[in-house]
Amino acid sequence: MEKVTRILRESDVAELLDMQQCIDVMDRTLREVWAGQTVNLQRDMIPQPAGNMFAIMGSSLTAQQRAGCKVIVFPGQQAKMAGSSQGIIPIFDTQTGRLLAIVDGEGVTGVRTAATSAAATRALAREDAQTLAILGAGRIGRLHVQAICAVRAIKKLYVWDIAEAATAGCCDWAQKEFGLETVRCQTAQQAVADADIICTVTQASEPVVRGEWLKPGAHINAVGACAPQVREVDTATIQRSSVFVDWAEAALRDTGDLVLPIREGAFTPDSLAGEIGAVLAGQLPGRRSRDEITLFESVGIAVEDLAAAQLVYERAQQQNRGALFTW
Repeated sequence: MEKVTRILRESDVAELLDMQQCIDVMDRTLREVWAGQTVNLQRDMIPQPAGNMFAIMGSSLTAQQRAGCKVIVFPGQQAKMAGSSQGIIPIFDTQTGRLLAIVDGEGVTGVRTAATSAAATRALAREDAQTLAILGAGRIGRLHVQAICAVRAIKKLYVWDIAEAATAGCCDWAQKEFGLETVRCQTAQQAVADADIICTVTQASEPVVRGEWLKPGAHINAVGACAPQVREVDTATIQRSSVFVDWAEAALRDTGDLVLPIREGAFTPDSLAGEIGAVLAGQLPGRRSRDEITLFESVGIAVEDLAAAQLVYERAQQQNRGALFTW
């Protein structure tokens, strides 16, 4: 029997992975995570030279009969600047055991991360939210602008980054692409103070958001802190917020945004509002009032990558995209 695998490169992913479709797929996937209809393995990481981290993230989508594993090197500063790090997501048919596709992991990761934040924002942010703050103006920050604009009628964008050139570039891009009024912020506090929605997508090890800065009714997507010793938001932010997570088991292990307040005795696992999938499924209240501050802690879990890669594969099949490799 001939065994054929579809190879989908970064350029294929860029053209095939539509943001709005990915938001809807992340919505469905987060519901399935909460309902126990997926299997996730915790992220395993092996430190490498120059600050690089080799990571393995396995999962399966029960209903779709798909399994896969993102295998990637999360880059340190040198590799990030060089743009040399890579990752792949192989997709297997769990019924036949066939390797259906190998999908570029870098392209998938960025879009699904922003799409997941947007799915949570659609459920938690105020319907009339119009101002967005982006802390961290790189590629993931720009993808968050695109994703949040897809679920809320954003009019004004505040941008802060430690690199002023990145701040300026993001503002110019957002004005051109989305017609937004933009503000180049000198401090994170300036960006956060008037924001209805805040996305933290930095590589900070210490908090860049403080609870005292948040206005009533704000929603926060905390995205960048994916290790237990680092955090982007301080303890007061966690204490002031109703905290929702993508997958409680991973969030309570892998993000310093939660691990460190728990170690301080300032927060407990029982204080979590719940998994966002329960809100999306209509089984748990999300926002309870206009003035409530909500926070979505996005650790990033393996099944999100697999579901997004499966979307790319399905569209590639329809359009006959990618290269076919016969084993």
